Amino acid sequence: MRIGIVNDLRAACEALRRVVDSLPDHVVAWTASDGVEAIAMAKRDRPDLILMDLLMPHMDGSQATRQIMATAPCAILVVTATVSGNISLVYDAMGYGALDAVDTPMLGPTGEVTGAGALVEKIGTIAKLVGITADPRRARRAVTSSTPPRLLVVGASTGGPKAISDLLFPLPQDWNVAVILVQHVDVAFAPGLAKWLGDRTGRAVRVIEQGQEPLAGDVLLAGTNDHVVLTRSRTLEYRQEPR
Repeated sequence: MRIGIVNDLRAACEALRRVVDSLPDHVVAWTASDGVEAIAMAKRDRPDLILMDLLMPHMDGSQATRQIMATAPCAILVVTATVSGNISLVYDAMGYGALDAVDTPMLGPTGEVTGAGALVEKIGTIAKLVGITADPRRARRAVTSSTPPRLLVVGASTGGPKAISDLLFPLPQDWNVAVILVQHVDVAFAPGLAKWLGDRTGRAVRVIEQGQEPLAGDVLLAGTNDHVVLTRSRTLEYRQEPR
């Protein structure tokens, strides 16, 4: 897997390079110090994946992501000093096509890299997605029913925020089906994701509260790492294990 690194800090670039070099069959294709340079590099030598910082001179990572996806599309993983501290830009980048976000690992005084576990895991997940397309011969028949649905459940992981936004935006304003969203995202980011989805879709997206009953037209987002269970009394509960 060929990976481009975009970061204006030399220490961060070196930490990312060492992480990539430690992975079998992964190589650094190029490095760029800002968004403008990243766009030019992506056009000249499109990698399999770009590790994109957010706060950089000349052009931030969100706008760079937008232009790269329009001119030289490839997988983009936001890697920034603090995801929670830049949550608005993170979701902007995801809205333009970035697949996920993770904190930048640190380069220690003796050259050791710390905090790389989450980055390695996300690179592995994206590696499985790159170049994979659906086989049309395995297309499933649509399930039809004469009974209108009362609940729509959507589960998503890498790349999910943009996909969910694209799904919700065209729904009619008089949509009378409750929507339950389960997105693989860190607990701390759930309220920010709900707000971002609401801003992009014009809908009130709320984090699920324990014991809440989904009503027609509700758009509810799971807010913990637990399972979300619809009980017999038609309320939503968080449980560590499904029953």
